[in-house]
Amino acid sequence: MPRLQDKVAIVTGAASGIGRATAALFAREGARVVVGDRDDEGGPATVASIREEGGDAIFVHVDISKEADCANLVKQTVAHYGQLDVLHNHAGILHPGDGPITELLESVIDETFAINCKGMLFTAKHAVKEMIRGGGGSIVNTGSDLAFVGLANLTAYTASKAAVVGVTRTLAVELAPHNIRVNAVCPGFTYTGMNVDMAADTELIEEMKRDYLIKRLGRPEDIAATVLLLASDESAFTTGAAFVIDGGHTIR
Repeated sequence: MPRLQDKVAIVTGAASGIGRATAALFAREGARVVVGDRDDEGGPATVASIREEGGDAIFVHVDISKEADCANLVKQTVAHYGQLDVLHNHAGILHPGDGPITELLESVIDETFAINCKGMLFTAKHAVKEMIRGGGGSIVNTGSDLAFVGLANLTAYTASKAAVVGVTRTLAVELAPHNIRVNAVCPGFTYTGMNVDMAADTELIEEMKRDYLIKRLGRPEDIAATVLLLASDESAFTTGAAFVIDGGHTIR
């Protein structure tokens, strides 16, 4: 039996990369999927690819830095599918202005936290209300392995992803009485559109590969597989955990 049969799932940041891979995998495992993104081309493209495989999905435009958009995302989900069981809070940003602390602009810090952290709180706030009505659910947040190790010149991003782990643990405690599990995935370097500039730096990539026990960098499908596990009932005894998926990078 498909692992998300009869479930309804929201995936934010699903226009590309890990979010798209997760949305597609959810659909293949029986979920009806709501693709949430501010990319009005990539989001519908994700929906089209899911439907081509026989899955059920819709697109809702959302800027998760705006609470009204997050509320509307949940509202449209319930209006269309009648319930909400799974939320994958994936939308995030690696701001091109992130850099040395002495040069870091307030606007870069604000935008990074608005999307990587505040948006996650907004989406969870409204999703949780529906999950409580439905008797429970699962929330999976996307952090980063940089929540556990330092990397120079990515201060705003690293701080925001560390905050994701804190949010995950706090919500796990708060929501356990409502049968809502909250976990996080913390990927290492994964080839996505967000880090295309880093991926083009061959010297950096070779250096990173030397630091990975598994001698390759991540693929979106690697992360999606763990998100599926945490979204499904197979992880019914797991909450408040942060799963580092980084090929062994952070244990070096």
